Amino acid sequence: MQIAIITGASSGLGKFFFEKVAERYPQLDEYWVVARSENKLKELAEQHPRLKVRAVPLDLADTRSMDTFENLLQEQQPDIRVLINNAGFDRPGLFREMKKTDIYSLMNLNVMGTTMVSRLCLPYMSKGSYQIITGSIGSFAPLPWRAVYSASKAYVRFLARALHEEERKRGVNIMLLSPGKMDTAMFHQNSTDSGNMSIQPYLNLDQVTVTAMQKAERGCATYTPMMFYKVYRLLAKIVPSALMVKFTSVESSVPKE
Repeated sequence: MQIAIITGASSGLGKFFFEKVAERYPQLDEYWVVARSENKLKELAEQHPRLKVRAVPLDLADTRSMDTFENLLQEQQPDIRVLINNAGFDRPGLFREMKKTDIYSLMNLNVMGTTMVSRLCLPYMSKGSYQIITGSIGSFAPLPWRAVYSASKAYVRFLARALHEEERKRGVNIMLLSPGKMDTAMFHQNSTDSGNMSIQPYLNLDQVTVTAMQKAERGCATYTPMMFYKVYRLLAKIVPSALMVKFTSVESSVPKE
């Protein structure tokens, strides 16, 4: 049974990915959509009656969900052709004032969730399959007032690059996608379109998802959409982080309580 798995599929970038994966790979036997909201996943499945969409309601920040996911994979023994490892969480703010629950949720999902989804799925992937891991431009330099988020995405960046090297010899590609500003519910919930954020252009998510899949098929290791963000990535490489943090602070973009 050949399948695609998309995590964080109920909204935002994940939902865009599901739509484009379904269009690009209509021959797949099943499409597994993973997110916390069972109702949203069922609605997504109902919108595509011609496809076999399996709703997998899991909170990937909860280690118990990983046991459930592992058992499902062992039971079904799928051939995973496409994995979109996309589920993520963001909560900006001054670090010393952040809620402990938000810090735990952010680290558990962005770090442990991303890591364990990859670990559980890779044994079911084979030559010609690929995984896209959603990182962020926030991984290129430290982000004051989003310190935990940027640190978690820096972890994801290093993980994806290492896995790309580990898996390429057997023909499985691991590609890091580092998107910038997106017109999604999570972005609008966690930032105001002001300050440093106001100069950042919005991405075209239809274009980003399709291009990401094309690049992953070709074996690319990384993809940063749009020239604006490519230049930012280059600056972050050549400018010392002690200087970059003077410009990367998102304090003015954090919603006030």
